[in-house]
Amino acid sequence: MANFSEQVVNLWEEWVAETGYESADPAEFIEWALANRRLVPNPVDVRQMLRRQVTQSLRQAKRWDEDGHFTYRAFQSATLFEGGESIKHYFDTDTGGSPSLRQKSVKQRRDAIASDVYRAVCDVDRMNKVHREDPQLNFFTDFTDDVAELRIAESVDNDEDDAA
Repeated sequence: MANFSEQVVNLWEEWVAETGYESADPAEFIEWALANRRLVPNPVDVRQMLRRQVTQSLRQAKRWDEDGHFTYRAFQSATLFEGGESIKHYFDTDTGGSPSLRQKSVKQRRDAIASDVYRAVCDVDRMNKVHREDPQLNFFTDFTDDVAELRIAESVDNDEDDAA
């Protein structure tokens, strides 16, 4: 039997074939799947649900750096292995974490970004390959200008908030 993710993908493909959509909002798919009794949520362990909500809150918490004029995540995380099991450890960016934990966090974050960039490049390569007649897509892997633009925009937004 297929796992939940495989079931969703198979059902999505069936729905797209039935509707003829080239792209769609998952909310429409969910409405169709529920109305046709084709999809039910996975059972949820309350502790897992709360862990997801807590970690989401920690990841979204931000603070403002007055000197640098940018926001940063208030909490960082690193995955550690304890007894063969991977466990995410969170720590306060300003007051927590050992030097090795902070370094591990930065390395893991960079590795995740590199993986995302690799996946995006492969996706663009595939779309260009199968849609040769369309204008070809580009994916620039140098984000230096993007970081500079975001920092400027964030600083301007904060200055406008202070003026209001």
